[in-house]
Amino acid sequence: MNIAIRIDLGNWEIPEHGEYREPKHVIRIEGDHVIAEVEVPGVSKESIIVKLLDDDKLFIKAEGNNRKYLLIRELPVSVTVEGSHAEYRNGLLIIKLLIKGVSIGVE
Repeated sequence: MNIAIRIDLGNWEIPEHGEYREPKHVIRIEGDHVIAEVEVPGVSKESIIVKLLDDDKLFIKAEGNNRKYLLIRELPVSVTVEGSHAEYRNGLLIIKLLIKGVSIGVE
């Protein structure tokens, strides 16, 4: 199943967090994972906070070089942090989250 959600609101100010901007991002299901690609240029890897809220909400906050990003997005399915990871390179944060309830193969 491949599902993609693209949100292009890079300059939108979040009313309750006026100085933060919602970054451009794509969230899709790929096999047994939810993949989130989030554009957060101008920040260091150390300034990025990624959290999973209630198994189905992704929270990302990043600050740096006069830029502040905040993303809180409901995911299309429940996920787990176990077996999940994130990497940041050239302004792009890629998060790979394992879908909850999916069994893991044994090699």
